[in-house]
Amino acid sequence: MHNLPRASAVFLGRDLQVLADQLSDDAGVAVGRVIAVHGLGGIGKSELANHYARAYLTRYSLVWWVTADSVENLELGLTALTRRLHPVATLTDAQGWAMGWLQANSGWLLVLDNVEDVTHIADLLGVVAAQGQVLVTTRRDLGTARWTVLGFTPFRLSALTRAASVRLLTRLTGRSDDAGADRLAADLGDLPLALEQAAAYVSQHESMSFDDYRDLLAGRFVRVAGSSGFGGRDSGAVATVWTLTMAAIADASPLTSSVMDVLAWLAPDDLPDDVLGGLSDDPFDIDDALALLASYCMISRNGGTVSVHRLVQAVTRNSQEIAETDEIVQRQAVRLLIEAIPNDPINDIRDWPRWAALLPHGDALFAHVSDDHRNPDVPRLGARFATYRQHQGQTGKAIAQFESVLADRCRLLGGDHPDTLASRHSLAFAYLAAGRLDAAITALEGVVADRRRLLGDDHPDTLTSRHHLAFAYREAGRSDEAITAFESVLADARHVLGEHHPDTLAVRHDCAGAYQSAGRFTEAAAMLEGVLADRCRLLGGVHPDTLATRNNLFLVYREVARLDEAVTGFVGLLADARLVLGESHPNTLAVRSNLAGAYQAVGRLDEAIAVSERVLVDARQVFGDHHPNTYKARHGLAATYQAAGRFDEAIAAFKAVLDDRRRLLGTSHPHTLRSRRSLAAAYREAEGLPPVEGVLE
Repeated sequence: MHNLPRASAVFLGRDLQVLADQLSDDAGVAVGRVIAVHGLGGIGKSELANHYARAYLTRYSLVWWVTADSVENLELGLTALTRRLHPVATLTDAQGWAMGWLQANSGWLLVLDNVEDVTHIADLLGVVAAQGQVLVTTRRDLGTARWTVLGFTPFRLSALTRAASVRLLTRLTGRSDDAGADRLAADLGDLPLALEQAAAYVSQHESMSFDDYRDLLAGRFVRVAGSSGFGGRDSGAVATVWTLTMAAIADASPLTSSVMDVLAWLAPDDLPDDVLGGLSDDPFDIDDALALLASYCMISRNGGTVSVHRLVQAVTRNSQEIAETDEIVQRQAVRLLIEAIPNDPINDIRDWPRWAALLPHGDALFAHVSDDHRNPDVPRLGARFATYRQHQGQTGKAIAQFESVLADRCRLLGGDHPDTLASRHSLAFAYLAAGRLDAAITALEGVVADRRRLLGDDHPDTLTSRHHLAFAYREAGRSDEAITAFESVLADARHVLGEHHPDTLAVRHDCAGAYQSAGRFTEAAAMLEGVLADRCRLLGGVHPDTLATRNNLFLVYREVARLDEAVTGFVGLLADARLVLGESHPNTLAVRSNLAGAYQAVGRLDEAIAVSERVLVDARQVFGDHHPNTYKARHGLAATYQAAGRFDEAIAAFKAVLDDRRRLLGTSHPHTLRSRRSLAAAYREAEGLPPVEGVLE
């Protein structure tokens, strides 16, 4: 005997045996137990309970389904049980009779569907739970402690696997487009209700593909999210399910609405929950709001992070558009991210995990913001993330983001605004990092011209752009122009800022690098020695800027065959860099690599190889396999192998670096060309190998 509702003929991606095992003892015999199947609305809790009950009907003498979303509906469900079991009864307390029957009999299954408040079923379970089995479906996750106190065994239901989602879409629609189904399932977050809703809609439109539905979802969200397909139940549509749930949650805590509003604009997964702290003066209020949202399975929390289903986000954003509050919430989300990002995206390695955690949320926010937005904080945030990307070796993405920031600032602020000029400068430097030297130089020349026009030749911002233009000339191999530009900006910096101003010292430092690149090593060494003396006096011997100058000076010593001084200098420098920056800081890794080069120069090849191999291991751990600094470490190790006569290893390593640099940086980047020259030299030195031209081409 049962009153189970109609079940879907297509049921995929769920293992009923897992649920059956939880309702059985070790011998497979059904035992009295309460299982609480909980999860997000639309995740398929009721469908799972229905299919389980149908699959295991023979286990039970009675299976009874009660919609238990309110006390009134619970009473109606028990009254209906009385009428089924005792049809001639005219009892005034039909609910009590049903409870008595359940208490006096065993071997039954009671499904309490869509429980909103477990206190509504507490009295019933206290009387009958030991005699049979109870399946509770609920959007509430009460937490381990509360489930234990109540005597419930929690069973959290998650989204379908992607493979199951694809099978469900193709089965329900009869379409054979697995690739399109995969893309649609990704957009729908593998949520069963949304998948069924999409399949119903697609099936009613003969010419509609899965990608057509995706376009419709993006452009006409209200229409498709609010309809469960012709013949379906609109009350089960995704928008309705979550809108009603959020209304109930917001009644209990208005702050939850603010939290969900912000979450709607960020990435769906793994937002550090402290980002939301700015929504309230009391952090405990935020934690309570998150706990309430998690208890309704509207979000999930894990290790200090918050995740939310992407369709829940879409429904929330749509409700903001209807209420015309979307721009206000966007500004709030931008503000929270600005407050959450660390100060230094370039040098402070300790903050890199934080940047990496926040980057997807910045990307999601930028994707949702309209092209004609009026919020000046959007490009401000974008510039910060672009800078982080650039110094992580993601030069292509950094350039695209800097270009977007520049477009925003030109539109919002005008072409001559200081922030717009700063964006042009940053974009030019990103071009430089990507090896697009002509584009970098052209852009910097334009910035210099405009800053001279607007600010004057001696303004600090103008001096900075002139400095960096000189640096770009140097990187492009235009040594004479670089030296002329450096000497000019240095003279003006001395006049305007003074000999010992940090910016003047930076120009002197880089001017020495231009002398070094031109082979004017004596002048380079003399200038670096002067900069080092000034930085030691003004900043101390272990300040990061002082360490950089010491590094470059010892490189010049190596060039002019002052090898013992170079080795001794790098050994001392490495000790200080480890102390100040740490073993794996990028600048420390550079010093370690340069020490390996010094060892190589004096013939201490075993030590050079050992240091180079360790640098590569650490570079991969810090930067990843595809960062320019990792390629540099690989190149350095290959050169050390070559010096040691290990030509097979050297050639294989040079070839691998060359292939990766071509793919990442392009064929004309200076680092790519350097790899080509090094590989050619290795072939020439190794006897009996193919001609260089044939291999490189």
